[in-house]
Amino acid sequence: MGALTDPFGRRIEYLRISVVDRCNLGCFYCQPGGQCKHRRAAKPLTRSQLLQVAGTAAELGIRKIRLTGGEPLVRKDIVEIVRGLAGLPGIEDLSLTTNGTHLAALAQPLKEAGLRRVNISLDSLDADNFARITAGGDLQATLDGISAALQAGLQPLKINMVVMKGINDREIPAFAELTRTEEIHVRFIEYMPMRGQDETWRKYYLPSGEIMRRLAAGGELVPAPEEDMNGPAVNYRYRGATGILGLITPVSRHFCAACNRLRLTNDGKLRPCLFADKEVDLLPALLAGKDLRPLFAAAVIQKPSHDVSPAARGASCGPRGMAEIGG
Repeated sequence: MGALTDPFGRRIEYLRISVVDRCNLGCFYCQPGGQCKHRRAAKPLTRSQLLQVAGTAAELGIRKIRLTGGEPLVRKDIVEIVRGLAGLPGIEDLSLTTNGTHLAALAQPLKEAGLRRVNISLDSLDADNFARITAGGDLQATLDGISAALQAGLQPLKINMVVMKGINDREIPAFAELTRTEEIHVRFIEYMPMRGQDETWRKYYLPSGEIMRRLAAGGELVPAPEEDMNGPAVNYRYRGATGILGLITPVSRHFCAACNRLRLTNDGKLRPCLFADKEVDLLPALLAGKDLRPLFAAAVIQKPSHDVSPAARGASCGPRGMAEIGG
C-alpha cells in the first residue's frame, strides 16, 4: 500500500494526535454547550499503541505530526511520546499545541527529545481577562512557558488567539506588537461555533475582515507566505518586523479544499474531518495485532471535499467536543 491520497487527489501527509482529552484550563469556547455533555474516553491509547499508529502512518507517507489534547502536557509520559515519535523514519516535522502552563518546566526536555516547535493557545495578555476566559487560569504560567520555549529553541513559536468580540478583540494590537522584534507568529483565529454554542457564537464572532482592518491600522502589512501552502493561515508581517501575523478563517473563508490531514483521538479513532462525525476505530486491530494500513485507507476514502459552514452546525452537539477531538 502506497501513499495516502483521498478521492479528491489530496495527498494526506499530516496527522494530528490527541494524547489526552482533559485540560487544566476551562476556556468556555472549547467546552460543550448547553445540554451537550463531555464524553471522556474510558481508557486512552498507551504510549506503545500511539507509537504503533504513528509508525504505520509514517509508512503510508505521513510526514508531519502534531500532538494535541485537551492539554497534551498533562500527560505524564509526554516527553517519552515525543522521543518515540521523533525516532520514526520519515517524520520530518514534529510539533505540539499547548496552553503553555506546564511548558516552563518541559520546554527543554521536549526539545531534547526531538520536538521541533510549539503552538501556544493564548487569548489574552491581561491577567484578569485571561482568568475569566480560562476559568481561573494563571497568565504568568503561560508567559513563562513562552519564554522557556523561545530559550529552548522551539521556533518558530506560534501563538493562537481566538478573537471574540467584546471579550478580547481590543487586545488585537497588543498581540500584533509581539511580532515586531521576536520570531513569534501570532495567528488570529475566528471563533468557531461548537456543540450547542450557536447563540454564544453569534454574540462573540468577529469576522476576519474586521480583524484585518485593525491589524492594518498598526502599520504596513506585506504578504508572508509559509512553505506549507496547505496550512490554514493567510500570513502577513509588518514591514521590517521579525515575526508573522496570520489569519485563520474557518467561518468566513474556508480552507477545507487544501486539507491534507487526519486526526487520531486519544481513544483510538481516526477522523478524516474535524467537522464530520465519521470515525474509523483502530483499537480492535491494535489489540488483535492486525495490520492498521487498511483502516487508514478506509478513513482517507471518507474524507469530504469540504464540510458545510461551522455556523450552520453550531447548534448540533455531535458525539465529541473540540477537546475530545484534538482541534
